[in-house]
Amino acid sequence: MLHGEQRPYHIVAADEARTRGIGVFVTDLGYVRPDWLTLEQGGLTGQSHFPRDPEAIRAFAEEFPEPDLEPRFAAPFRLLAACDVVYNAAMVLGRPFYPHYRRHGIYHPFAEYAGWAWNAPRRLLTRHATVAAKTRLAAEPEGYFLYPLQLATDFQLRTHSPFTDAREALRTVLDSFAESGGRRRLVVIGHPLDEGLINWRRIILDRRCDRILFLDGGVTNALLANAAGVVTVNSTVGLTALRLGVPVKALGSAIYDVPGLIHMGDLAGFWPDPRPPDHDFVAMFLRAVIGATQVKGGYHARAAQKHAIPVFAQRLENGLFPTSPRSMLSCGGDHPIG
Repeated sequence: MLHGEQRPYHIVAADEARTRGIGVFVTDLGYVRPDWLTLEQGGLTGQSHFPRDPEAIRAFAEEFPEPDLEPRFAAPFRLLAACDVVYNAAMVLGRPFYPHYRRHGIYHPFAEYAGWAWNAPRRLLTRHATVAAKTRLAAEPEGYFLYPLQLATDFQLRTHSPFTDAREALRTVLDSFAESGGRRRLVVIGHPLDEGLINWRRIILDRRCDRILFLDGGVTNALLANAAGVVTVNSTVGLTALRLGVPVKALGSAIYDVPGLIHMGDLAGFWPDPRPPDHDFVAMFLRAVIGATQVKGGYHARAAQKHAIPVFAQRLENGLFPTSPRSMLSCGGDHPIG
C-alpha cells in the first residue's frame, strides 16, 4: 500500500512486490477536489488503469450511482501546516539514524519554510490588489486564458509529463501564447501553497509580452468559470474547469485526458479555438471515475478519516472495481504539445 507510486523507494517496493505476486495499491489526494481520496491498483494518473476510451467510460458510468459532490470535510490550513511541520521536523532531526535516506522532494523543507516566511509580507501587502485584479478579470467573460501553476515539487508534473520541471512547462506555454497573436490575455496564477523559491514573475517578464499577467494566490471559482480556456499540465484544476464547462488543454498525462472532455489538438490550435467539453459526458466521466477510483473523505480531519477508512477497508477486502491494463485501452495522451 503506497501513498503515491513514483517516489524512489515506492518504485522499488512496487517492483519487488510484483515479482512476488503481491498486489500493489496506491492512494493519494483525489482526482476530484475537495473531499476525495484516490485508491487504485497498480498506479495513478499515467499508470492508472482507468480507461481513456469514451465508450468504456460511458459503460463504467452505468455501474455507479450519482456521486455526492457536496463538500463535507474541510481541513483547516493550520491543521495541514501542523502536520507538515511535524513530519518534516521528524525527518530532519532523525536524519542521523538514517544517513543514506534520499528525500523525494526537490528542496530542503527548511528552505521551503524560509521561502514562505520571506514572501509572506509581500503577499500580505498585495493581497487586496490581487483580489481586485481577479475580480476585474472575472468581469470580462472569455477575455482571458488561465494557466494555474502546479507546485515545483508536484510528482504529477515531474513523472507524468514531458517536462523536466515546472519552469520548462511555463516557458513552453508562454512561448506558444506569445506566438499565437490573439487579443485575449493569458493569466498565470501562482499556486496557493507556492514556497516562493522560483521567481515566476521574472520568467514571465523575460518574454516581454504585455498580454501576459501573473497573479498570486490560486484560482477563484469566478475567475475559473469565466475563462476562455484553461491550460494545465495535469492539475486537478483541469477537472474542476471541465465541471464548469470551461475548455481545457492538458500538456501531460491526466486522468481526464479523454476525447470529448479536453482539447485533443496541439497547444497552438487551442488559443484561437478553445472548444467547451461535452456537458453530459463530463457528468458521466465524474460518475465513472468517482465510482471506480475515489473515496469520500480525507487524510487530516478526524471526521474525514472516519468516513474514508471503512470504505478503504471494504474495497481492499472485496476488491476494487475491475479495470483493464492501459495497453488494452485507447488513450488520448499522445497528442502533441506544440
